[in-house]
Amino acid sequence: MKTTEIAASFVDLALKHDWRKIKELSADDVQILFATVSAAGFEPTKVVPGELVDHYRDQDGSSTGETYPINRYCPYKVIGRDGDDHYHATGWLEVALYFAMRGINRQESIKAIQHEIERSVPLKPIQLTVDGDFLREYPSSRGYFVDHTRDDREFGSCVGIHDFCNSWMDFMRVTKTHNAIVCRGCHLRVLFPKEIKTYGELRQILASKIAQVPA
Repeated sequence: MKTTEIAASFVDLALKHDWRKIKELSADDVQILFATVSAAGFEPTKVVPGELVDHYRDQDGSSTGETYPINRYCPYKVIGRDGDDHYHATGWLEVALYFAMRGINRQESIKAIQHEIERSVPLKPIQLTVDGDFLREYPSSRGYFVDHTRDDREFGSCVGIHDFCNSWMDFMRVTKTHNAIVCRGCHLRVLFPKEIKTYGELRQILASKIAQVPA
């Protein structure tokens, strides 16, 4: 389905129910929720009934012991590819549902949801090694409807997450001619010419190097 069709189905679903009263959705309605979070790039394995809560934090990041609901309107939560509750995807779905319900009119709501679906797709993971190590974008802590890293962005000091290892990866200057990306967890070190400045350039040069490795 095209993003416009997914957005239209989602908005129609949002306007179809009284979400303060609904407890269970039909299989077709659940599929619309699944299609929406999938189109937004969250890689869910399923969407199931359930409520999630998170903890308020002190300035040092420790829990205060008080909690708040992630999904106040939507009675469904998202399960991620690791089989655990996906808090960010569930929160995104909740905010999208609220926006769709509160829109000026159906057409404007569809446009808004389509925009947020497309904006929410994260950076396509970059293959780092022939063995299947990937760099993925680190999740934003600023909210649910935010801009994501794109191929034309230049590196900062921390470039993302080592996929599956789930440790931060840092950009480092290591020689006169080369820089490196280094994993804080497993210490994977990937060298590339210092002229490479953006994610897209990194993607291109590493893909070229990997293609040259004999099968």
